[in-house]
Amino acid sequence: MKVGVVFGISELANPKAFEKKASKFLTQLAGEFEIKGGLMVSTRDEARSEELNFRDVDIILLYPLTGGTENMLKGFSYFRKPIVLYGDTLNNSMAAAIELREYFRDRLVPSALVKSFDELKAALLGYDDMKDMLEKFLNLRLGLIGRISPWLINEKFNLPYIHISLKKFYEYYDTTTDAEGWKVVEDIVAKAVKIQEPKRDDLTKAGRIYLALERIIEDYHLNGFTIGCFDLLPKLKATPCLALAMFNAQGIPAACEGELNSLLGMAIARIFFNKSAFMGNIADYGENYIILAHCTAPLVASYSLRSHFESGMGVGVEVSLPKGKASLMKIKGRKAVVAGVEVVGTERSENRCRTQLKLKIVEAKDFIDGTLGNHHLLVYADSEEIADLLSELGFEVMLY
Repeated sequence: MKVGVVFGISELANPKAFEKKASKFLTQLAGEFEIKGGLMVSTRDEARSEELNFRDVDIILLYPLTGGTENMLKGFSYFRKPIVLYGDTLNNSMAAAIELREYFRDRLVPSALVKSFDELKAALLGYDDMKDMLEKFLNLRLGLIGRISPWLINEKFNLPYIHISLKKFYEYYDTTTDAEGWKVVEDIVAKAVKIQEPKRDDLTKAGRIYLALERIIEDYHLNGFTIGCFDLLPKLKATPCLALAMFNAQGIPAACEGELNSLLGMAIARIFFNKSAFMGNIADYGENYIILAHCTAPLVASYSLRSHFESGMGVGVEVSLPKGKASLMKIKGRKAVVAGVEVVGTERSENRCRTQLKLKIVEAKDFIDGTLGNHHLLVYADSEEIADLLSELGFEVMLY
């Protein structure tokens, strides 16, 4: 295991006063682990030294020897590695370490605070045991195409992501042809139980949207993406609902309305459980049920092709997702709620989004009272396993 080590001291402090402490600490650490760095820094420029380029380390160890070091050390979140913070009882070291830990956790960088060498060794070895899992999570390349929909007023997202403008999307779209668009959806059309509103032109546009998104995924090396879908309506008179349904069925997380938190949850469901997630609105609830609805859903069961509900345009999907045990999940920043549910059937209302599921849940009102906003993910996986995983990744989880 390679550990990147940095000591931080305030610009007001005298470095010589800390040299002996730092040297003794490094000597002890080097007896157990391979070390990179080990420098003492007091400014942001010093923290950006090439010697502290930690792309090739497994874990980063930050030791703020004094207070006033938070701003220079926070930049190490850039490397997307687990971070252990060592705080001692002198010179406001512990205070700085606690402040830094909160900063890293807000960015979903797994972070631990320790105050003794035994605790430090245990934390380093613990993160090493989770290395493969954490790498999958920390190295996600997520894309936002267009903008976050303005009604998502609770959206909070501090992870790095790639932003791709709608202008760039239209450039990709314009390189596709109607013939290519139809070809990519021809099999989807053939397998539909029913095609209600969409005409051939709508289906062709949906295929061209799929091809444009596919090329963006390839060119930007994305693991998943979300798109500000309503902004396509004025120009294309179309929505990406069908394209998103196709990608999710193929194992590529694809969220709508530009919501990054739902995209992250979809990526977690795919990476760790090999499951496609259904991103839906809560449309209704009762004593022991919730109705979840949206115009896109993974094409993993029988389906009909409809229009997009709100606009009456484009191609939405009405998917009869299977009955059975599942989980309902909502992520917002570093918080998450998870509930065990049972899919008991589909609903049919022309005044809701096209895919409508009835979920059995214990104490539905308690869940509604405690959840973190709209847009929930239905995942066919065990709720306790999801909650445990999210906790290990650094989320604060409420399990219902």
